[in-house]
Order: sequence, then structure tokens, then C-alpha cells
Amino acid sequence: MEDNILLQERVRQPGRYPWVRQLLAWSAVVGYCGFIYYLSDQPELRLPQPIAFSDKLIHVGMYAVLGWLWTVALRETWPGCTSLSVVLFSLLFTFAYGLSDEWHQSFVPGRLASATDVVADMIGGGLGAGSFLLWTRRGADA
Repeated sequence: MEDNILLQERVRQPGRYPWVRQLLAWSAVVGYCGFIYYLSDQPELRLPQPIAFSDKLIHVGMYAVLGWLWTVALRETWPGCTSLSVVLFSLLFTFAYGLSDEWHQSFVPGRLASATDVVADMIGGGLGAGSFLLWTRRGADA
């Protein structure tokens, strides 16, 4: 009985199995990238545009989620990484993924590649990374 209680306490220790959290975090990044790829692969995908440039806002929002997920995965894998490094890595990743996404779209019938979409993607990635860092800092201050 006592051995079972000791085993349960060891399993509950924070950081005991960090690879599980890392695997979940990176799986979320890969899964979300797959979702973006799926959307980009839809020929002639037309979304309602109630306001001008709303397609750019959609890009910012989609890539803000990606930047958030990327930042979580980086923090889980390299907890000692500085906030500046995390944001820069997030900007670099979202730029590269956005660029590859636009290149992919150039081969999809009815879709166009756009440099402004890549800029919107990178802005969204930076906003997602920055908001995650602010959110965690706020939680640490409380």
C-alpha cells in the first residue's frame, strides 16, 4: 500500500515526464500546420469579406494561433530560452511557414500567392508569441 502511494507521488511530480508535454505541444503545432495546409489546398476557397482587407485579418488570426502554439512548444522544450529568442524564433517560423504556404497556394487552382499574406502571417505569429509571453508573465506575477 505504501509503495503504491510513493509511486503515485513520484508520478505527480512536476517535470517528471517532460517529454509527454513536449510531445503534446509539438503535436499541436504539427496538427495546426496540417489544418492550415488543408485550408490552403482548397481550390477557389472564398470567405465572406464584410470589411476591406478582412482576408489579411484572417491570416493574422490564423497565424497568431500558430505563433501561440509554437511558443508553447518552444517553452516546453527549452524552458531557459529568453523571451526575445522565443519571439524571434516564432517570427522566423511563421514567416517560413507562411512563405511555404503561399508557394503551395500558387499551385492550387483558383488560389493566388501573395507577399502581403506572408507579412500578415508573420505579424500574426509575432502577436501570438507576444500575447503568450504576456499571458504567462501575468500569471507569474499573480
